Amino acid sequence: MKRILSLALLLLFLIPLFSACTGKTPDVIESEAQMVTLDNLDWTIPVEIDGASPTTYSLSQAKEHELVKIYCSFRYASTTPTSNPQVTTAIFEGVRFSDFLADIGYPEASSVTIHHTNTAYYPPFEFDYDMIHHEGSIITWIQNKKEIIKDSDSHVGFASEIGGVEDMCHSIAKIVVHP
Repeated sequence: MKRILSLALLLLFLIPLFSACTGKTPDVIESEAQMVTLDNLDWTIPVEIDGASPTTYSLSQAKEHELVKIYCSFRYASTTPTSNPQVTTAIFEGVRFSDFLADIGYPEASSVTIHHTNTAYYPPFEFDYDMIHHEGSIITWIQNKKEIIKDSDSHVGFASEIGGVEDMCHSIAKIVVHP
C-alpha cells in the first residue's frame, strides 16, 4: 500500500513539473495533438444514388477543382429555445456542387438530400435543381479562409449563396442524389 501511495505522490509532483516545463498539462497536449486543422484534414462522403450503386466523394477529388469562395449566412445550432436567432455570416471555400455532381456521373441531377451527422437534431436537407446547380452552391471544408468548419463532426458541409439561414449543412453524413 505504501508503494502505491508513494507512486501516486510522485505522479502528483511530476504533473506540475511537466506542466511548468511545457506550459501545458498532459490532457491539453493530447487534445491539441488530436485537433483537426486544414493541414491534416481528410474526409470522404458516402453518396447514394437513386437506382444506382453507391459511391463516395473525397477531399482529394474535390481538390482537383478550382476552389470557390462564397459568403453564406447560417443559423447556429442551439439546444435551448431562444428568442434571439443565432445567425452569422462566414466566408466558405470549397468545390462547386455542380462539379461534385459531374465527378460522380450525374451532372443533371434533379435534387439531392443531404444528411447531417446529428440526425436527431437536424432533419435531412432537401435541395432542388436550382439550388444544387447554382454557381454559388458548394461542398465546403474551409471557413473564414484558414479554419475547418466549426462544430462539425465530418468537417465537410454544404453552403449556398442563395440559401436561407436554415439551408447550411455544416456536417455532412451522406448525400443522396436523385437523378
